[in-house]
Amino acid sequence: MELEAVEKDDRILINLNQNHTVANLIRKAVWENGGEAAYDQGHPLGGESNLIVEAENPEEVVEDAIETAREWFDELEDQL
Repeated sequence: MELEAVEKDDRILINLNQNHTVANLIRKAVWENGGEAAYDQGHPLGGESNLIVEAENPEEVVEDAIETAREWFDELEDQL
């Protein structure tokens, strides 16, 4: 999955190309790790799905959130 990301000051905006599920999952994982994140799906007919993360090092926060989401899936897989 190739993503567009724009970083400005202490904020990163990642366009997830209408992948609302992934944007919501990463947002929740950022929150779980104590970070700040928002998810904007834009206009209902548009092709946007933006994840916004604000932190001193937003890329690191996103990487940590992805690792948290992986752990969630591992736990789920163990229960099957």
